[in-house]
Amino acid sequence: MKKIVLLLGLFIFSVGFSQSLPIDFEGDVTTSDFVDFDGGTATVTTNPSMSGINNSNTVAQIVRDGGAVYSGSKILLDDNLDFSVLTKITMKVYTTAPVGTVVKFKLEGTGTAVDVDAFTTVSGNWETLEWVFVGTANDLNEIVFMFDFGNLGDGTASSTFYFDDVEQVMGPTAPVPTSLPIDFESGIVDTDFLSYSGATTSVVTNPQMNGINNSNTVGQVIRDGGDFWASSKIFLTNNLDLSTMWVISTKIYTTAPVGTRIKLELEGPNGRTNLDFLTTVSDDWETASWNFDGKTGDYNKLSFFFDFGNIGDGTASSTFLFDDIQQVVGPAIPDPVATTLPINFEGSVVTSDFINEDGGIATIIPNPQIDANNPSATVGQFVRSGGAPWAKSKIALTDFIDNFSTVGSISMKVYTEAPVGTLLKFKIESNVAAFADERNAYTTVSGDWATYTWDFTNFDSPIYNVFTLMLGYATPNDASANATFLFDDIEQTVTLSNGDDLLSGIDGVFGYPNPAKNLFKITSKNKILERITLFDIRGYQVLDLIPNKLEASIDVSNFANGIYIAKIATPKGVGSIKLIVE
Repeated sequence: MKKIVLLLGLFIFSVGFSQSLPIDFEGDVTTSDFVDFDGGTATVTTNPSMSGINNSNTVAQIVRDGGAVYSGSKILLDDNLDFSVLTKITMKVYTTAPVGTVVKFKLEGTGTAVDVDAFTTVSGNWETLEWVFVGTANDLNEIVFMFDFGNLGDGTASSTFYFDDVEQVMGPTAPVPTSLPIDFESGIVDTDFLSYSGATTSVVTNPQMNGINNSNTVGQVIRDGGDFWASSKIFLTNNLDLSTMWVISTKIYTTAPVGTRIKLELEGPNGRTNLDFLTTVSDDWETASWNFDGKTGDYNKLSFFFDFGNIGDGTASSTFLFDDIQQVVGPAIPDPVATTLPINFEGSVVTSDFINEDGGIATIIPNPQIDANNPSATVGQFVRSGGAPWAKSKIALTDFIDNFSTVGSISMKVYTEAPVGTLLKFKIESNVAAFADERNAYTTVSGDWATYTWDFTNFDSPIYNVFTLMLGYATPNDASANATFLFDDIEQTVTLSNGDDLLSGIDGVFGYPNPAKNLFKITSKNKILERITLFDIRGYQVLDLIPNKLEASIDVSNFANGIYIAKIATPKGVGSIKLIVE
């Protein structure tokens, strides 16, 4: 929360000379016109790649190095932007960062800020990216550039971005706002939907007049290519009143498989919130509903993400009919109830006890991966579905955590199919004071349960009474298997350490020095090191040793710099150490 407040504060303060669109950096903007923030440094420089679609002599450059995941730079414009006719902003971008890097374009001013994401489709070449701002109010006059949003820059080539020819151009026709309920029988036309990144929305004659829906006309979304978050947005004439009717429902027909994810997002000038519905039938109409009980805000836009998490292929299973969008009376969601340690999800915690934020969705489910490592019948599930890189879920405790000086670690079992080396961030917070801290663990297995430990030894206590899970931190929020984490058995454990890195999962085994440049040594007090397997951050095996003794040395002098996971087997079990080579 501190980071968000700081970000907003920085965006309110502006210096530099004002400009107007289009901007081509051929003398209209200089380095001093940029306002940098939180690790972003912008300059006007010579075009490093005069080729393809951009043979300009001069371009802008942003280098991101440390700071914050939202670092960047901005420019003040002479006048507020008017999107009544020219509804889109385009910009040429060059970077060697990986394909799919997020480029966030944000508008600020006296009104409520608006931001839209684009994703790179090439690396090492110029391309034109675009951001649609249909429906944006005419009270914004600052443009903010945030490249590789959600990740920390490191000053390297992959954190360096060039851009040019920022201009406002013709885009989609501005939709005419409407109001709920919507039955598609009159007043709604194709252009009243704003579709994004592979979704095409139209109003059509109902091809499936049966079951619960015999309407003549319905909405249709066909997803073909684009991105996993392809969506269609409806603008409302007035803000939604969720005070008494907080459930929104719609009828849906698709031949997509049962369990297809339909996300509904509410958006307004002060933020957005979204919920997921999983289909329960195929080749038949059903009523989907989303319960927004407790959500407050001036929401005046609805966005539907059909089959969220997958890229459509234009076939029948990527085609969705929908109808009768309305607010209805629904059940209230129980307030979260605090719990106590240890937490094993066998009745002490229910789904409504989690507080989900920024795209994290935690639920209690039957254990789908029962085995010897975790025979529990019930577990927690955390899904990263849309939202921010720091998607999270919180659970409160009845009492403040005590005895961190002697029982200084928190351990938890986790199952995921995400690659080895995926970041599991665990945060402890106070809901009565501004205290918080976090620690990282990295997955050591994929497709299996493992116990991970976060060391909070000697932290101030008792002041912490909230656990925040950010599993898969800064990885795609596409609700896929790689973005899904099962978790169980959260408890305080004794931390044993002599200043070196303790093996996760087995006491008395240590690795040092860490970081290492030449040799990394692993020693055991009394357990034979039977096997040591080393993986890089992508999960590829790079070394396999069978020491069969109490110590082993690994020559890392020829290894590439970065993070490695050493998986170590002893007669007492298997554990791991995160190794940093520099």
